[in-house]
Amino acid sequence: MEHPWRGVDWDSVRIFLLVDRHRSFRAASDALGIGVNTVRNAIGRLEDQLGYKLFYRDVGGVRLTAEGRRVISSAREVEQSMSDMWRVAQTSATTRAGPIYLAITEGLGSFWLTPRLTEFMESDDGRDVQINLQCAMRSVDVLRLEADISVQLTEPSAPELIKRRLGYLHTIPFASRSYLEKYGTPRTIADLINHRLVVQQTEQLQHIDFSAVFGIDLGERIVKLNTNFASAHYWAIAKGAGIGLLPNYAIAIGADVVPVDIDLVFRVDIWMSLHPEVRKTARHRAFIDWLADSFSDRRFPWFGESFMPPSAITEHFSQSDLATYFRGLTPIYNYST
Repeated sequence: MEHPWRGVDWDSVRIFLLVDRHRSFRAASDALGIGVNTVRNAIGRLEDQLGYKLFYRDVGGVRLTAEGRRVISSAREVEQSMSDMWRVAQTSATTRAGPIYLAITEGLGSFWLTPRLTEFMESDDGRDVQINLQCAMRSVDVLRLEADISVQLTEPSAPELIKRRLGYLHTIPFASRSYLEKYGTPRTIADLINHRLVVQQTEQLQHIDFSAVFGIDLGERIVKLNTNFASAHYWAIAKGAGIGLLPNYAIAIGADVVPVDIDLVFRVDIWMSLHPEVRKTARHRAFIDWLADSFSDRRFPWFGESFMPPSAITEHFSQSDLATYFRGLTPIYNYST
């Protein structure tokens, strides 16, 4: 059986409540600033939708029928819910307190954005914000509010979303120093056929494929380790499992990895998408601005359109504002004690 309130609009409920409150169609129309016939028609439509009369009409005004008395409490609950909803919406539009749900690719989330989150949390904009960080290996559905904001490596396709290119991620081959000392350093792309390759395979990195470089058969043969997790991929390269693609700023993260200069660079776009309603809240607007700044090529030029070699990035990380960026990620032990 179809629910009797299905299709009933809020204006009809509001008119119903005011007619009951004033015990008069005329007084309700004056309070609403609309014609009395508009009020009568609205009540008539509501009665038709519900299937019973809501008011007795007489010369002294109107009074609720037995059925009307049964539904008036539900209508008041609807009124209270609407009032609460608008109060929350108005508060959210100005307050900076509340949750933010961010989905970001696991590599960028773990190795780039997380070290910066403290900066936002300690700022005036972020002091009262709760950040819910989902480091996802797949694109989330922002329209269905799986997250308020998504940072991903594939362009959002839903036309309803607000999207923005934040920057570019450049990846090149890296290897551990111990691996290169044992197996030698490749000088050309062709030299990779004599090495072990480590590959990260995820939904958002499908276009980075060694099979496209070497052909399917050879590409599959020289790949010795596949993983879907950025941290596992980075750790495998750092521990000497083989040569693999890492962001050009990976040399600054902490592990003893060395860029392998064979003129092989892959570039992917970094996209931000957000639900249209998100920009209505002050905390989200502040976070979106901070997020865009986190990938600004003016501050962090390795996210620019042009490839920046690791040697140049190292110079930037020696500056005072970035010198401690990744400190604490890789602990330093004193084995002599």
